[in-house]
Amino acid sequence: MAAPWMIVSALAAGLFAGRKALGREVLSRKEQAIEAAAQEARHRIRADAMVFMARSLRRFSLALLVKLVILAAIWGGYRGDLYDSTLFSALVAGALALFLLRDAWVNLPVIRFALAELRRYGWKPKQAFSECVAARVFEEVLAGAKAQPQTRSGALMLALAGQSRDALHQQVAEAVAEVARQTSWSDIRPYVVSAAIRFGALALVYSASVWMLLRL
Repeated sequence: MAAPWMIVSALAAGLFAGRKALGREVLSRKEQAIEAAAQEARHRIRADAMVFMARSLRRFSLALLVKLVILAAIWGGYRGDLYDSTLFSALVAGALALFLLRDAWVNLPVIRFALAELRRYGWKPKQAFSECVAARVFEEVLAGAKAQPQTRSGALMLALAGQSRDALHQQVAEAVAEVARQTSWSDIRPYVVSAAIRFGALALVYSASVWMLLRL
């Protein structure tokens, strides 16, 4: 009677060892997928930040140029004696008020979103930004993983290792999102600093130009 039990025990031990080996292989592949996806996500975050900052800077520069042209036209009408100083002052004040209203209207959706996220995370800008990026990365990684076709060998390996494909994708997406949460701010900080300097310089030039127009 001992022999059959020994055979069963040996088979069970072999199955356990095989499943454990498959589990290690699945874990290794999962870690590789996480590392590759994290590197891709960080690269995409930096690239998106660079494109966003460049686009915003162009729009900001164009808006300031249009404002200066309008103010210069008003000033030209005044210098050409088309109207007196009282009307000139009223036109300048009206133009500046319209500029403020336009800026507020254009930026209202962004301001609303930013305020909502800041309230959600206790008025901590860095945490709010990191959480937004992490949520976006999680959705993108999860959607990308689900879109990939599954091979028969991969499905068999997961089944023998006692793993679920959906659960594995969820784990990978969560791990990559955590990497993005921890590194996103440091990744885009150079772009933010550079953009802030450029925006500040343009705003200073605009303010100085308006002041000179009003002084002439």
